[in-house]
Amino acid sequence: MYKDRNYTEILPNDYPLSLKQSKYAPKKLYAMGNLPAPGAPLVGIAMVGTRRPSNSARELCHRLVFSLRGTNAVIVSGLAQGIDSLCHEASLDAGLPTIAVLAQGFGTNVEGSRGELLERILDEGGAAVTEFSPGTPAYKGNFPARNRIISGLCESVVIVQSKTKGGALITADYCLAEKKKLLAV
Repeated sequence: MYKDRNYTEILPNDYPLSLKQSKYAPKKLYAMGNLPAPGAPLVGIAMVGTRRPSNSARELCHRLVFSLRGTNAVIVSGLAQGIDSLCHEASLDAGLPTIAVLAQGFGTNVEGSRGELLERILDEGGAAVTEFSPGTPAYKGNFPARNRIISGLCESVVIVQSKTKGGALITADYCLAEKKKLLAV
């Protein structure tokens, strides 16, 4: 069970991917699983979107993620229901590394299918990260903070499907503020 796993505290000099250079990098990060080593030749690609996707979303996420096979891509998302979870699942199915950025501290309950997906991510060599201290529940205000880390870990952000308001657009704002590449389906 994920709650029984060990986590490590990571300081900015050891952040993976592009988070070290991000102006939105947190003061510290907690990590579980297999994070890319600092300086690894990998490219973080955020794939985010609505919690209530269309009927074609599963196929769309699989096509997008599978198109990155054979590259140095690491898929980063927020483990939310909908597009985030579909992209994590597609990453695992494609054999690509994936990082789940949580809006809560380790040791808190991750409910239902999201908890099962988190277990699968960790079992299959992926990682989970959070800036929130162990035991911190997922408060509403934690989600924008999580979204800045999703963007910070990545070279580009893909909005797979989104409503006119929502967390995916907050992630897009962070991406644009750092002059990173923003893509939308």
